[in-house]
Amino acid sequence: MKEVCDEYGREVVKLCGRLMKVLSINLGLEEDVLEKGFGGEDVGACMRVNYYPKCPRPELTLGLSSHSDPGGMTLLLSDDQVPGLQVRKGDKWITVKPLPHAFIVNIGDQIQVNTLSFLFLSQ
Repeated sequence: MKEVCDEYGREVVKLCGRLMKVLSINLGLEEDVLEKGFGGEDVGACMRVNYYPKCPRPELTLGLSSHSDPGGMTLLLSDDQVPGLQVRKGDKWITVKPLPHAFIVNIGDQIQVNTLSFLFLSQ
């Protein structure tokens, strides 16, 4: 199990690197700006694996309070049978419908702040 998790983690970090390059390019920055801002080749990453069985009485659950993600980027591989992630649009909460074999990519606070700084400094 350890070897599989290690390999999976390395591949997810590579995917995040590619996504950061695409984001940098689309923001009109050099392709490695965001990646370098998070440590380049020495980027830190954390993998969390949670298992939430289907709740027999979901009306009794509290869930997490609303929050933003403080990190740079979160890749969520959710179970396509158990939706749970919600995003706020205006004054409404919308459940994100998971797709089979697809990641949900959440841009965290650090990319938002760094992006604004990079765009401001490049002008």
